[in-house]
Amino acid sequence: MAKPGDARMGKILASSATGTTFLIMIQLASRIFTFASNQLILRTLSPTVLGIAAQLELFQVSILYFSRESIRMAIQRQPVSSLSKSNNHGQAKDASLDTQCMASQAVVNVSYLSLALGVPATLFFTILYQCFVSDEASNIAFFRLSVAITGLAALIELSIEPFFAVVQQHMLYEKRAAAEMPAAFLRSAVTSAAFIYGTRANYNLGVIPFALGHLVYSFALLFGYSLLLLKGPDNKQFSFLLTRVQSR
Repeated sequence: MAKPGDARMGKILASSATGTTFLIMIQLASRIFTFASNQLILRTLSPTVLGIAAQLELFQVSILYFSRESIRMAIQRQPVSSLSKSNNHGQAKDASLDTQCMASQAVVNVSYLSLALGVPATLFFTILYQCFVSDEASNIAFFRLSVAITGLAALIELSIEPFFAVVQQHMLYEKRAAAEMPAAFLRSAVTSAAFIYGTRANYNLGVIPFALGHLVYSFALLFGYSLLLLKGPDNKQFSFLLTRVQSR
């Protein structure tokens, strides 16, 4: 007869395998969409625009990295709820649910530090980038607007950290894939469509299509995570807003 520990270990292994599959799918989808988009627009891009697009990517990644990576590492160390030892099965179940909800609320609260760090980080990197950018780059059409849009996109992407923290804590990789893969597709589609429109209309859009792609990606992530997690039955005992953690 199978022991409860063996069954639990089997569930953990199955969940890990499924999660790994979904994470691989997310990375593959993102790379495929990006590659397809680049193939559509590379012939119409000048080396200068392509170089500034890479700088915008670095600009956004820098904001995200310094704002959220340390917080994500700290959240991963948050212990997952464990079953309470009690002679009453009902009391043990209630205690376990209470502990799980408190743990979820704790990681949600901590994840808001990413957004708090993101605001000054965005201002700092925006000023730094625009002060030290080359004259050739600053003369590109819509350059400063593109930088502002990319910074806004980074802040919007930081606002999904409460959702991401819960997804990681409960290993909801299927929902993560459902939110991130359509967002990656929309980013590539918007970037390509904007460049194709500008080329056919003989209108110089500069690097703003890349900035619009980042902005659409951030909004799609926010909408996708909200749609998938706010309607779930697992968040009735905790909130995705900042809430004081109180033990029963």
